[in-house]
Formats: sequence, structure tokens, C-alpha cells
Amino acid sequence: MLRDRTFVACLLTIFGVPLVAMALLPLSDTSEPRYAEIARLMAESGDWITPWFSPGVPFWGKPPLSFWAQALAFRWLGVTEFAVRLPSWLALLGSTVALYHCVAALFDRAAARRAVLILGSCALSFVASGAVLTDPFLALGTTLCMTGWLMASYRPTLFWRYSFFIGLSVGLLAKGPLVLVMVAGVLVPWLVLYPSARSSVRALPWVTGSLLAAVLTLPWYLAAEWKTPGFLDYFIVGEHFRRFLDPGWAGDLYGTAHQAARGRIWYYWLQATFPWGA
Repeated sequence: MLRDRTFVACLLTIFGVPLVAMALLPLSDTSEPRYAEIARLMAESGDWITPWFSPGVPFWGKPPLSFWAQALAFRWLGVTEFAVRLPSWLALLGSTVALYHCVAALFDRAAARRAVLILGSCALSFVASGAVLTDPFLALGTTLCMTGWLMASYRPTLFWRYSFFIGLSVGLLAKGPLVLVMVAGVLVPWLVLYPSARSSVRALPWVTGSLLAAVLTLPWYLAAEWKTPGFLDYFIVGEHFRRFLDPGWAGDLYGTAHQAARGRIWYYWLQATFPWGA
């Protein structure tokens, strides 16, 4: 078992280095300045329904959860690199806490310590925790889904029974229906290979949980369509179906699609999970 001092030192390094770096380094790449400006416009205008790409141009490419958090950080801490990056750091912290409690309950504290150190020290987690991105919130949503599903039958407290649906809500407001694909992509094969795991699925409060997720997410989706008509067609149909099924789709309003050689995803996977996946 990792000694207490060693564990704390590793944890402080994993979370402390990005916390310091986010205050010292300027915004980089193209995504950080773009998302930071969307959050700044939201904080300045007080429009919490529609993220704006620029004045008069709505940003339909992502739901608003990360922009809400970043705009609030701007209002509370000022318009700085540290403020706009802090929500990503907090999202990873939330994922880490959920993972620790889940693994500690299912196994032991030693396994939980190893799990959170592996998660936090993976290259993608380490970098994303100090960057202006929507992905840390998607990661928080999927982590809550996975841990909630595992804990629903093992430790059926109010939080864990509804954690799965809270996670879906976080994902739907952070990245959209992609969270459904990611969660189903793990759960369905797992349930096929291990039928005994179906007891956890049966332990979830599907009716009230689904109602909770609907209450948390649908109001914004409906308000966004009402405020800027065409949003649902672009985001739900265009971004999630036409982009992949229609070779001639030219609806990307905010940039160009990334192109890479077939199979390059495994190279990205090695990068993202370094040093553990190498």
C-alpha cells in the first residue's frame, strides 16, 4: 500500500502543477482562446441560455455547462487565464473523488489510491485539468455514470442511486448526446460478457432517475431552440448524424473537421494514457 506521505505528495504534484501552470501560461492552441472568449461574452452579457461565438453569432457547437462554469469564474475571480481554466481543474477533482470512493468501497483504500493516481497522471487528464476545454466536464459526467452504476446495488445511498442520472445530465449539458454513446459503449458489452452485472442495472431508479435527468437538461435544450431557432437541427441532427453519414455535409460553422490516417486513434490513445498505456 502506498504510504500516506507518498500518496499525498503524488496527489499534490498531480493537482498542484496544473494549478500553478494555469496561472502562468498564456492561452494556447485555438480551442482555449475560442472557448474563453465565449465564456467572457456570457459573463459580460448575462445571457446564460445561448453561448455566443461572437456578438450576434450563436455558438451551437457545444452545450453551455463548461461556459457557465467559466463565466462564473470570470465574474468571481476576474478575466484571467487562471479563472477560465479553474473549472476544468475542479471537474477533474470531482472525477477523482467519485472514483476514489467507488474503488475504496468495492475493493480497498490501496486500490483506490492507485486508481486516482493513474487517472490523474495520465497525460490527457494532467493536461486537460489545466486547459479551457469541455472535455473535463464530459469526463466528470461519464465517471459519475460508471461509478453510480457500480455502486447502485453495492451501496444504495441516495447519491449513488442517482449518480448515474446526474452523470448523464452533466454529460448532456457539457457535450451533448455523445455521453449516451460513451456510456452505452461500455455498459452494453460489459452486460453481455458478465450477465451477473445486470443486478446493478436493475438497482438503478430508472423512472425517477430519467425524470431527474429530463428536468435537469430539457429546459435548456428547449430554451436554446426557442431563443435561436435552428439550434436543435444543427447540434443534434447535424453534429451527431449528418457529420458522419453525409459525405457532403458542409455544416460546420466554427472550424474544419480534423482529418487523420485510418488507425491513428491508437496513436492518440497511447498519447492520452501515457505513461500507463504505453
